[in-house]
Amino acid sequence: MSDVSSLPDYAALKKLASALWQEDGTYHGAAVMVGAGFGRSAASTGDRTKKMPLWNNFSTILSKELDSNSSDPLRLAEEYCAYFGKQALHDLIKKKINDSAWQPGDLYNKLLELPWSEVLTTNWDTLLERASARIHQPIYSIVSRQEDLSSARSPRIVKLHGTIDVSSDLVFTEEDYRKYPVAHAAFVNFSRQVFIENELCLIGFSGDDPNFLQWAGWVRDNLAIHSRRIYLVGALELSSAKRKYLESINVAPIDFSNLVASYDEPDARHLKAIQIFFECLKNLEPKKVWEWCPEELHDRAARGRKKQKSDEDGDDSFRITEADVLALEKERLSYPDWLVCPRLQRSQVKNQIFKIAINKRSFSHLSEGVKSRLLYEIAWRHSVVYEIIPQWLVNELFAVCDPDLACGLTKKQQLELAAILLANTRWLDSSKSDFDFADVRAILMKGEQYWSHSNNELFYHDAILARDGFDYQALENLSEKLTAITPIWKLRKASLFAELGRFDEGESLVAEAYKELLFSYRNEYSSIYIVSRLAWAHWIMRGIDISSFKSDLKPFPSIYQDSKCDPWDHIEEIRERVSKDLDRQQQMQLVEPSFEPGRYKNKTNGTRVDNETHPLVLLDKISSAVGMPLKWSGANFFAEQAARLAELDEVENFQRFSLAIRSANSDSSDVLKKVFSRMKVACIPEYDVQLLIEQCSRAIDFFSGEKAKKSNGSNVFNVDRLRVFIEVLARLSVRASIDQAKSIFCLSVSLAKKNAFHHVWLFDPIDNLAKFSLKSVPENEQHEILLDALSFPLQSEISIDEGDRWANPVVNFPGKRVKNSALDRRVDEIIDCISYCSPLSAPALLRLIPLVEKDFLTNAERNKIAERLWGECPLGVFPDVGLLKYVFLKLPAPECSDVENIVRHHLFEDDGGMLTREEFLADLVNAAKGEGARQYPTSYQAVKYFEKLVAWRRREEKNDIFGILRHRQDQVVKLIGEALSRSVVPSLALSELSDESFEKLNAFYFDLNEPEVLGAFPFFAASNQAFVEPVEKLIKKGLQSNDANTLAHASYAILVWRDLQCSPTIDALISRFVYTILPIRMIGLSAMLFAANEMYAKQYLSSENVNLLIETLPIIFDSAEYSKFDSASRESISVSFVRSACVKLAKNIIEKEQSQDSELLRILQNAEQDPLPEVRFLQNV
Repeated sequence: MSDVSSLPDYAALKKLASALWQEDGTYHGAAVMVGAGFGRSAASTGDRTKKMPLWNNFSTILSKELDSNSSDPLRLAEEYCAYFGKQALHDLIKKKINDSAWQPGDLYNKLLELPWSEVLTTNWDTLLERASARIHQPIYSIVSRQEDLSSARSPRIVKLHGTIDVSSDLVFTEEDYRKYPVAHAAFVNFSRQVFIENELCLIGFSGDDPNFLQWAGWVRDNLAIHSRRIYLVGALELSSAKRKYLESINVAPIDFSNLVASYDEPDARHLKAIQIFFECLKNLEPKKVWEWCPEELHDRAARGRKKQKSDEDGDDSFRITEADVLALEKERLSYPDWLVCPRLQRSQVKNQIFKIAINKRSFSHLSEGVKSRLLYEIAWRHSVVYEIIPQWLVNELFAVCDPDLACGLTKKQQLELAAILLANTRWLDSSKSDFDFADVRAILMKGEQYWSHSNNELFYHDAILARDGFDYQALENLSEKLTAITPIWKLRKASLFAELGRFDEGESLVAEAYKELLFSYRNEYSSIYIVSRLAWAHWIMRGIDISSFKSDLKPFPSIYQDSKCDPWDHIEEIRERVSKDLDRQQQMQLVEPSFEPGRYKNKTNGTRVDNETHPLVLLDKISSAVGMPLKWSGANFFAEQAARLAELDEVENFQRFSLAIRSANSDSSDVLKKVFSRMKVACIPEYDVQLLIEQCSRAIDFFSGEKAKKSNGSNVFNVDRLRVFIEVLARLSVRASIDQAKSIFCLSVSLAKKNAFHHVWLFDPIDNLAKFSLKSVPENEQHEILLDALSFPLQSEISIDEGDRWANPVVNFPGKRVKNSALDRRVDEIIDCISYCSPLSAPALLRLIPLVEKDFLTNAERNKIAERLWGECPLGVFPDVGLLKYVFLKLPAPECSDVENIVRHHLFEDDGGMLTREEFLADLVNAAKGEGARQYPTSYQAVKYFEKLVAWRRREEKNDIFGILRHRQDQVVKLIGEALSRSVVPSLALSELSDESFEKLNAFYFDLNEPEVLGAFPFFAASNQAFVEPVEKLIKKGLQSNDANTLAHASYAILVWRDLQCSPTIDALISRFVYTILPIRMIGLSAMLFAANEMYAKQYLSSENVNLLIETLPIIFDSAEYSKFDSASRESISVSFVRSACVKLAKNIIEKEQSQDSELLRILQNAEQDPLPEVRFLQNV
């Protein structure tokens, strides 16, 4: 290139290259016209002695045959045509060119691979067409005839003078040229358009070439000043006079003669000149703006100096020079200013930062001004790649970010540093800083006169903090303060409005931003700054349109992808990074087995080793920079990625909570179930729990206030937000203090009383809020919120359709009745809600049952209940109130009614096929299990039920695609098993506990694999010694099971058997059972501990058994730490039950044995501070 740059015509060459590559956007491009000289240089044939004929060759042949002295090839061709005829002239051309004998060489490829807008040729051969078939970018259309122009698309190879064996007429003679504008008017019009729109390059022509002279003259005559310049390229060997002449007719010669003078053959000179020309055009291709690439300072420094060893800490670091700083500044100024830097460029900049390995010693020798400039460059690079700035660098940057202190930076740059520092504070511990972050805020607050974005940066930062802390009132105030001074600030403000549900205002801002950017793009379509921002605005607009169903989804313009501005690339990157980190997290929980037996690699101690930005930081920074919310009404922008990010263990709790709650669209969202599962909630630190309870309560207050302004609760967004926050608060209430739990319960009551909250989507969250908070109040203090619980509106009082889902909190421990007119009035109101034969009476009755059982009600109230419940009901008939029939045994009834006989008749005299229905079986089981007077069938009734129940089998249904029937049948099997073990078999007479009955029960157990039946077998073993061994085997096999349900019922079977009789077999079985209680398996352990506690209470355990339990309990309790279990594992389901069973058994042992065992006492002490109420309050029971 250095030789080429010395050419006199190098300026013209660069101008042509600029047009070809459309560098400045003012040109359509460059077109090329190919002459015969190009084929002579670039085509090849098997006979190396032959050359492609030129004009002078044809002139010689024609003059010889005509015996003429003329040298004008066009006149000679005219004379030849007149003398021998047109066909003879065509035959001569065909013979001399011999098109099929020539093959296009490599220069044809190089010519056609260049981005010519059009390729025109006066050649008659087909070399260009054949060469184009080998080129796949660009794809050329061939125009051999004028009529082809209408169907061919650019770029085109246009045969202006015809083609051998294709065209009926070839342009050659003088008359052909004279008639050309009329005969080939379409070609002339096409050429005129090409010459007006494009620079024209002539290659393969000489200055004396007739084609060149004719076309150059035609352009000059017809287009005059409207034509662009014509560039004549080759080894032209122009004289001064010839050059002057060409310039006078608007032809700019690009003569390579000086560079090819060493070649003695003319053809070789022309070939080399064309090769150099193509190489120059390729080398002059401008670098695309979006191909910006930072130079590695490491390499730049290595070229000029060596790395120097730091004497202080022995690390390798660079001594940055002012030249390096200048290079970094130049590099930054050339940055295309993407709104979001592309992934590759981010990686390159990040590598540059790492390879600089900058520390305080790297620039200690620099002057203050140069040092400040270097710090600005480093900070800018950190902000571009979303890298967290280390603490020591934060302190250095703070020293130069105050505009009141001159430091070599402009005041605007100093304020930009302050904004970068402020954004960085979200990821740093303020206690480790040498300054107060409030100082940075003060700098930005007073800096608007120097930088118009200063206040906006401060307000936006505070708004994001408010958003993540669920302080929606502060968020609303701050979003109003933001000034929409640019399209991006409009998008950012709109994203904050989206968090508040102000979608109409946000949509207007997005539309304005998109419109402004689109207008700017029309004027500066090559600006990456504009295209990048337009792409994101366009993406958000599409999301808004989708969410509102305003228009069909249109394809995203390819210009965004070409210039590395496509938002989808960044969204996919985040999704990919999140998936990668989740996979890594899952792998770290596993072991990698070795091929050698007994060996494995433990992956749980693995650490994260990579220099990629954490996906959380990436999502946060990109969404904040763009102004894109996680979701917009029904459109999901980043919600999916945010929800999955919340599953990463390494994410801090406050960030996890923000991601989970903001991405959840309902109380049943999977992300809430994962992040706020019972195990996860139990593991949250106390400070975080208290903070989140306060934040959720504040958010509920905010959206309740907003919601109250809406008629009939029609604001879908507010309902969505409320259902999420109420659900989260409900789950957190298990960690609340007793006073907090009472307040939260009272909140649920106050919400339920408001008409605006009688929305079907809020039923479940409010139900959970009341239910979970009530369980977080110990039984001995529940009487304090009795009136509040009774004040909770019944569904019959609020007229809602789906009343079965409406919350109905029930206080089971009302305490002593005190004089309270409000309480008396409310009890009376609840009784009034009982209607004869109305299923809507069920909620009111459920609230009253504990009051009846605890003798809380007055006689007048009990009589009123009986009167409203039974009304004028005929004798022997149940009023239909939507409850199981055994419940009537707990309720007041008229003196004349024999409720017990009515219930027994219903339960045990079924002849209508109701026995295998779920509701009836549940009634049967609960009547046998309920507290107080349990109801069992007579021996005769039990036999009938036994025969029917053990004969039941599942019915196969081929059309049960969704498994609905299968699920129902599973429930029936379970209830039959319970009915047999709890009610039917215990009621059989000894004579009915026969071999035949045993076989039927055994067949039912094995056919249906139903462990609930195990509790029935001990009755056979206790009645007949012959059944002892098979029953013992069944129970032993159950104790070895990995199924929690089977273990539980095997344990229960042992307890039932011991209740029935005492024998060495049972004692041995009990000892075996006690030895089975080990902390190595959590499945079924809670049920086994419950059975062990019952055995201990009934003195079924030997002293050896008790001592073993005393040794084992602390180990089990410690093994059941919540943090040790994956919240999604089966074991996690029963961890709290295991802990509560340990506490209950330890308490009983201490009380009964008067034991002061330190480990058992430790269990009770730890239980008092347990995160979950089922363990925490157990000692109060």
